[in-house]
Amino acid sequence: MSLATSLYESYLLGQILKQPEKVPKHVSLVLSESDLLQTSGFVKLREYIQWCKQMGIGITSIYIDVLDTEEQLRSEMIEKLLTMLDNMLKKLPQDVGFEVYTGEGELHSKKESNGLLAYFSVGFGGRKEVTKAVISVLSDVKAGKMEPEDITENDIESRLKVKHEPDIFIRSGGKHLSDFLIWQAVYSELYFSDVNWYKMRKLDIIRIIRDFQKRQRRFGK
Repeated sequence: MSLATSLYESYLLGQILKQPEKVPKHVSLVLSESDLLQTSGFVKLREYIQWCKQMGIGITSIYIDVLDTEEQLRSEMIEKLLTMLDNMLKKLPQDVGFEVYTGEGELHSKKESNGLLAYFSVGFGGRKEVTKAVISVLSDVKAGKMEPEDITENDIESRLKVKHEPDIFIRSGGKHLSDFLIWQAVYSELYFSDVNWYKMRKLDIIRIIRDFQKRQRRFGK
């Protein structure tokens, strides 16, 4: 890193920290399996979590999009990614908590902490998440625990894996989002970066957060 880049990075970080009330509370990151299978993919992911901590971000949710359509290959890829993710999680600071979900939405691992909370979803998209939540509600209706006319949005939201709405979605090296958090992200800001994940720098993430601070959010209005 050049001296000029280092100074600019420090300047922007200082500007961000001057407005802590405008720092996003929850940042979502969409990656593909190929992003993380690069040599530095998981190293970069660990660095990203550290950068979030430095900027005062409390929650980050990370979706790893698994592209294989053949079920056996998809299952094998998910297992491979989970193993690599487990190794990375061991290297995170003690004050980082996490929840890891498999491709079917099952809780793979969890660690509680008073610091930053990171959600990891390996191939478990928003359509599956909402479908599972609706099935759970219908199961309660069938069991006589609630009446169909009494179903509210809160009943569905309470059954979602990620309980927090993202303030901003980041998609690196691509133009399209996945179906991650489709219920929770209805009012989220979007940021598409042309920088591929393995080339993503701390400065790039800082720029994104600074851009978010300057936006006027409308929440659908």
